[in-house]
Amino acid sequence: MLNNHSHFSLLEYYLNHSDKLNWVLATIVNKEGSSYRSPGAIMLVNNLGQSHGLVSGGCLEANIVLHAKKVFDNEQAHYVEYDMLEEDGYAAELGVGCKGKIGVLLQYVTAAHQRLLAMLFKRMQTGETSYLQQTFLTVEAAKKSLNAIDLFDNVGQLLMSTDQAQESIENDALSEMIKLNKAHSHIVLGQSELSFTKISAPTNLWIFGGGSDAIPLVTMAAQMGWRVTVVDHRSSYARSSSFKHAADIFRIHPDDFSQTAQFKQLDAAVLMTHNLNLDAAWLRLLHENKVAKYIGLLGPMERRHNVESLADISDITWLTRHVNGPVGLDIGGELPESIALSILAQCHSVLHNRSALALSGHFINS
Repeated sequence: MLNNHSHFSLLEYYLNHSDKLNWVLATIVNKEGSSYRSPGAIMLVNNLGQSHGLVSGGCLEANIVLHAKKVFDNEQAHYVEYDMLEEDGYAAELGVGCKGKIGVLLQYVTAAHQRLLAMLFKRMQTGETSYLQQTFLTVEAAKKSLNAIDLFDNVGQLLMSTDQAQESIENDALSEMIKLNKAHSHIVLGQSELSFTKISAPTNLWIFGGGSDAIPLVTMAAQMGWRVTVVDHRSSYARSSSFKHAADIFRIHPDDFSQTAQFKQLDAAVLMTHNLNLDAAWLRLLHENKVAKYIGLLGPMERRHNVESLADISDITWLTRHVNGPVGLDIGGELPESIALSILAQCHSVLHNRSALALSGHFINS
C-alpha cells in the first residue's frame, strides 16, 4: 500500500528547519463519516503561526493554528474534535461540505520527538514501512501520555518512543493491523483510545530522459510528495540547475547500469529520452527487474511498437499490463505542463488502483 499523506516531504521540510523554531505536530487520529483527509494525515505548525501540510481541505487549518498556540503555551498535547454535523460547531460555521467528524491530536514537538521523526524520515528514505502509535484520549491522571509517540518497525517491534519510560510491548491490535495491511487502526485499550498509523515510503518515480519537457513532470511529482529520480547520461541533459526538485540525478548509460547500479526503490517509470534505442534499452532493464508498477512511454502507438521491437521483449503479458503508451490521459493540450499533468494523473490512478474516470460518473463534455 502506497503512502498517500506526503509525510516524506513534510518531514524533510521540518528536519531542515527544526532547529530554528518550535513546532507542534497535528495528526488526524480518528474519523467518522466523510472527510477531506483520512486518519494519519499530518500538518506542522511553528511558533510563528506558520503551518505546513493539510488535515482538511484548507477550512480547519486556521483554527488548528489557534489550538496550537495553547500547546506552545503549556507544552502539553491537546485533542480537538471537528463535527461537521453539529449546527453550532466551528466546522458548521465555515460551511464545510463533508458530513463527518474528525479528531485531531496536537502534540508539542520536543527533542525526543525530533529524534523519532528523524528516524522515521530515514526509514522512509530507505523504503522501510513504519507504524506510529499515539494516545489521544485517556483519563485525567494520564494526560501527559497524550504527547507521546511510539515508532514501530514493519513487524511491530518498538524502535523508539518519546516517552523514556516506555518499554517494548506486544500489541495484538498492531499485529492484526500489520497482518491485514491496514493503513490505520483506532483501538480502545483500557481507559485510553489509541491511533495506529502505517507510514510507507514515498512514491518513487524514475524519469529516464532529462530534457526540458521533463522539468514540469519532476516539479509536479515533487509537489505531490513523490521522490523523483532523473536518469540521463548525456552531458547537456538532466542539469541539476534545471531539476532542483529531483531527489537524485544519475548520469549513466543503460549499457553500464546493470554493472554499476541497480534499481532500489521504483514504483513508476516514464521513458522520455526521445531516442528509440535509449528508451528500448531502459525498457529492457525495467523488464529484467520487474519492480515498476507503472511504465509510461512517450510518443504515438507506432513509436511504442518500435521501442518494444528494439527492446526484444517477448513477454507480451508484462508489456500489456505495465507499459502505458501513448502515455497519459486524454485531457487535451500539447505543452510540457499539460503532458506532465496527463502522465501524473494516469500514473497516480494506476498506483492507487483507480479507474481515472470522472467522479461524477459521466463524461462532462458529452
